Amino acid sequence: MVKSVSILLFLSSLAAACGQTSPYAVSFPDQKYYQLQPGELILAAIEEDIPPIQAVEEYFVHAEKADIDNLDLVVGLFIGGESRAYPVRLLSLHEVVNDQMGGIAFAVTWCPLCFSPVVYDRTVDGNVLSFQASGYLLHDNLVLRDDPTDTLWSQLLGQGIKGAQRGTVLEVLPSSLTTWEAWRESYPDSLVLSGVKLGYQGEVPDPYAGYFNSSAVGLGGDANLVDQRLPGKKLVVGISLGETSKAYPLDLIKENRIIQDRLGPYPVMLVWDEKKGINHLYLREIDGEIIDFQLTGTGEYLIDNQTGSIWNIASGTALKGDYVRETLVWIPSQLAYWFAWSSFYPESGLFTSN
Repeated sequence: MVKSVSILLFLSSLAAACGQTSPYAVSFPDQKYYQLQPGELILAAIEEDIPPIQAVEEYFVHAEKADIDNLDLVVGLFIGGESRAYPVRLLSLHEVVNDQMGGIAFAVTWCPLCFSPVVYDRTVDGNVLSFQASGYLLHDNLVLRDDPTDTLWSQLLGQGIKGAQRGTVLEVLPSSLTTWEAWRESYPDSLVLSGVKLGYQGEVPDPYAGYFNSSAVGLGGDANLVDQRLPGKKLVVGISLGETSKAYPLDLIKENRIIQDRLGPYPVMLVWDEKKGINHLYLREIDGEIIDFQLTGTGEYLIDNQTGSIWNIASGTALKGDYVRETLVWIPSQLAYWFAWSSFYPESGLFTSN
């Protein structure tokens, strides 16, 4: 169990997919093209040592029969009225689960070295891809390989970096990294990927427990920390919109509860939902007008300073007032250790105070 993280963590990814329409975000600028340099890919394992999970219904059990502890971390998804949870212990052993729900084929990916969970839509140009860990690392981050094109993909970027789909960006799906207890409370009818159903006997081993709770930084140690503005394993929520990127330390999001900022031309807002322990990230703009917000006294809702409208924190939708039924645009972002984020985005800004 990862004892250092027992709170809900919002995550998603970096940018809307090139040429694809996300149901969750407007069209932000195309992600910056990553030019792979000679020698950057490091072979750290063989594919057979990290087999992906090709999910079928028989691998899941109802929440009431889950074989995991309350404080174990899971990656949770809610799509089309259905919910599923994927224990991090299993993800650390397999790194990829290919699954589908609500008519969407997706890959749950997890890089334990970078503490970065991302869920991607597997449909690219009308074709459904199947992903697995390639055995390679890029900046100590998981590199995926797909079938049938054999393209290599950066997990943090969600971008094809070598092969037929080089430069293509996968579409991210919103998901949550949370304790099993918190996910089950929010989604009591959720299904959960079961270690027993996958053939594990007894408690599933946690191969990275020591790493998560140590000061070790990736495989290369302190040499991986190219930017020393933060400790290498500080968790940040990173945002990249076009040529602009910025990281927000997770503990400061929780401390400030609401952060209103600007990334280039985009007014953004990060909100800590104290009741659920989730960070939400929105574009605070309606019809070209920048909206300023504050939390209500209970901390369960937002109120805008322009009209006094009341907004739901979780959905970004106005419940009453002049903006009733308006919905803020969800912004893609990425949870990761600082050393990983700053390796991919050396020019990244860093939020330090509100």
